[in-house]
Amino acid sequence: MENKKSNEDSIKNAIKKRIKEKIKKELLEEIYNELKLEENELAEEISSIISKKEKSSAADLINEIKAEQPIFEKLEDDKTVSISVKAILKIASHALKYASSKISRDKWVEVIGLLAGKQYDYGPKLHIEDAYPMGHGSAVYAEIKDYKNFVRAFNDIKAKNLFICGWYHSHPSYGTWMSDEDIGTQARYQKLWDNAIALVIDPYQIDGTSLGFQIFRANLKNKKWFSIPFSVEGSLDVKSLPEILEFMDPIIEGKAAYLEYDED
Repeated sequence: MENKKSNEDSIKNAIKKRIKEKIKKELLEEIYNELKLEENELAEEISSIISKKEKSSAADLINEIKAEQPIFEKLEDDKTVSISVKAILKIASHALKYASSKISRDKWVEVIGLLAGKQYDYGPKLHIEDAYPMGHGSAVYAEIKDYKNFVRAFNDIKAKNLFICGWYHSHPSYGTWMSDEDIGTQARYQKLWDNAIALVIDPYQIDGTSLGFQIFRANLKNKKWFSIPFSVEGSLDVKSLPEILEFMDPIIEGKAAYLEYDED
């Protein structure tokens, strides 16, 4: 009898244990599902807040950029734009970094960056003082993809008492012209500042007779481009430019310009 009772108790305890485990599992699953639902709802809420914040930040940035832009008449005569030697060398070296003779031609890509300038009340009214490399893209298209980097560049430009006066991109080996697709990009800059310019460079036109780039502005109403004449501020011999860039080639690749013999 005692053995029978003991067996029954064991069976009861085993059943109770299984029931408890089942109930526990069901409760845990229910709690987990509730927490998961709350987590998803919280994630959506956070995502919504971040999205609103980013939109707000972007709108604030655009308003801040607009507030920084100078106001003066249209820049359409032949003495309204000048560019520094530093800006030219930075733009050319940026273009060659991703389309040099040491890179297979099928791997050449375009680059893109910002132009930073200042205004004068005399002489060239817009001076392109510096260039800020921002990115590179496909063989035929490049865009600034990271909003945070744009903000960083804007702050750096503002700290130097300059303003964003336009953008540049490269056409490695296929000429200095602006496409219909570029109108969309230009429109964004001309909405920030009506006089914004676009510079396009083909580093393979830098041959000792040409600087290899042109400057444009667009008529957004008829979606037509027109060329803007410019002058170079500083001493730069066009004949020497290919040699200068050749000397800079190791620097462009992130290497030392030259090494002592015991540094090999």
